[in-house]
Amino acid sequence: MVNYYRLTADGRLLFGGGERYTRDPPADIAAFARPHMEAVFPALRGAPIAHAWGGLVSITMTRLPHVGRDGEVLFAHGYSGMGVILSTLAGKLLVEELAGESARFELFAGLAPPAFPGGVALRAPLHVLGMVWYALRDRL
Repeated sequence: MVNYYRLTADGRLLFGGGERYTRDPPADIAAFARPHMEAVFPALRGAPIAHAWGGLVSITMTRLPHVGRDGEVLFAHGYSGMGVILSTLAGKLLVEELAGESARFELFAGLAPPAFPGGVALRAPLHVLGMVWYALRDRL
């Protein structure tokens, strides 16, 4: 649904793209991401990919990251497919909280998402249904 990219501090391309609606990652993540990268940047066709990784996309009901504290543990997750950008901001918020500068951390922590409707039993099937619906809308 989304391709995202940016240049790293050392001038390399950080690229993510493609979507899957299963918990099983592709066997070869670089091969999975390559056609998406080459569609956006045709000049990179066949360029080597130095590192590749993947994981599940965590989407919150508000589409905003969930930042907070559970006892002494600080957390940030639920970047809704925009982790390349939002995880950097969340990291800064966590560091500020650790340094005793809590204003921005508390602001984001106050935006905690509501519970998923349908509870635990319907969470996975409704999530997949929603993702498929919006992917279909994006393609029409």
